Amino acid sequence: MSGGVSVALASSALGSYTSHVEAPPQTGPADPETPARAIPSRRRSWAGALLFLSAALYAFPYYPAINNPNENVRVQMTAAIVFDGTIEISGPRARWGWVNDAACVQWGQDGSASPCEGRLPRGAVRRYFSVKAPLTSLMGVPAMGLARLLGDDGAEMRTGTLWLLRVSASILPLFFFFFFFHGWLGRRVRSAVVRDLVFVATALGSVLLGYGYLYASHATSAAAAFAGFAVLFDMHTGARPATLLRALLAGFFVTAATALEYPCFVVTFVLCLYALRALPWRRVPLFALGALVPTLIVMAFQWAAYGNPLTPGHLFVENSAFRAGHESGFFGADAFHADAAWRLLFDLRLGLFPLTPLFLLAIPGAVLAMRRRRAAALAALGACGGLYLVICLMNNWDGGWSLGPRYLVVIVPFVALAAAIGLDELVARRPRAGLVVGVALTGASLAIGGTLSVLYPHLPPEIDWPLAHVVPAIVRADLATPNLLTYLGAEGTKTLLPLVVLGGVALAWATHRTRDLLVLAPAFALGVWTVAASVLLAPAPTPAVQQALQFITQHW
Repeated sequence: MSGGVSVALASSALGSYTSHVEAPPQTGPADPETPARAIPSRRRSWAGALLFLSAALYAFPYYPAINNPNENVRVQMTAAIVFDGTIEISGPRARWGWVNDAACVQWGQDGSASPCEGRLPRGAVRRYFSVKAPLTSLMGVPAMGLARLLGDDGAEMRTGTLWLLRVSASILPLFFFFFFFHGWLGRRVRSAVVRDLVFVATALGSVLLGYGYLYASHATSAAAAFAGFAVLFDMHTGARPATLLRALLAGFFVTAATALEYPCFVVTFVLCLYALRALPWRRVPLFALGALVPTLIVMAFQWAAYGNPLTPGHLFVENSAFRAGHESGFFGADAFHADAAWRLLFDLRLGLFPLTPLFLLAIPGAVLAMRRRRAAALAALGACGGLYLVICLMNNWDGGWSLGPRYLVVIVPFVALAAAIGLDELVARRPRAGLVVGVALTGASLAIGGTLSVLYPHLPPEIDWPLAHVVPAIVRADLATPNLLTYLGAEGTKTLLPLVVLGGVALAWATHRTRDLLVLAPAFALGVWTVAASVLLAPAPTPAVQQALQFITQHW
């Protein structure tokens, strides 16, 4: 079942979360014991999802020269299934060339599997597999099959085929998720403006947009994990009855997060514990049945590739340096890295909060959530905090070439929910001040996280001040992310102006076109100051940074 179909089914099964008439924002304090009122409307949820889809379909961040292993090894597995009838990627690898993040398994004559080292013993064979969790590669099979029908013979990696893969396995699942997320978020807050500001900051101003562009699993795993939590939450609080279908879907989504992205096993584990609290006991077996589907997919893949259904491919990684890192401790979790604890949250390239400043409101929001729905808040905090701790223990915690905390992308919707609760309380207590903060930080999120997601969503580690160094370098070179206009023959940075306009439209849509100058003027000033701080405080580029910038522009 593809991610898009799954989220669409969830939206249908849960019914409408919104009425058809937009209610005026509420300004009184929330009742901590009851769910927030539904704010409406389904058409507005579709409009929000279409804003994301417009941005996702207009740009096509693709730079073949960097041979992105996070994406290409998944493409090779999909191609192997469609063109060669196997999950082994040796065929595409031979036709398209080497790519990192592959596992090399040496099968002995006795049927034993071991990492590939040294010379090949007599009678042994070596086979290559994607080291990634398998679900994304499987989700792309229909699109690759369509590409084959349209004339792709598999001899080379075609740009058009990659676009189909990205749309089918990443962009469309996220489109349906954001429709669901917008409506669900409206039930957690009192202000329609708060709902829409947080939605825009999440869909267009966070790393969900950047990773949503790629044939990777970070954004879709976030969608799956949060969808599972949301379905469980509604059944737990009585907002929706615990039907058979909802219990099945909750289990499916919770384990699909790990079938998409291995590090999400922590999130899956915590949400499975939450299911025991959230569900009536008669529905727990149905939850387990739904959870079994992605679990069996992963186990079958690992059994076929590595000879053990419980063993992922990280101990078979072809790259010996990477393999040594995974062999240290528990699959690379060998010691607590204090620099990771700070940089994953506050670094300008890797940090969750600098890239999407509105998420800072998640800190007070989490405190409020604990007061209102303790069990659900503990589940969400346990999932996010548990994954954060595990990644801080990893020796490859920074994720290499990445934008934002690559291994923490799954927690973004949870953080967005907490930010919505925090902003909603601020608007309820101080309406005008709360709107100033919300509009300013949403605009800053679009300018920082949205811009970097579109321009280059996999920055090299040498870049510490991406907004100050990368964006000017790209503008000076008059480059542009491949987009609809460039494919029609236009050139240069000016072809990205439609996305700037789209960002302005999204912000106006989120603010419900307010004309209150006592909100707009200080919000503009605060937003500009927030963005300017990421530029004006930047030091001059070091030789290493200049070299990285030169690589980016020369391999565009």
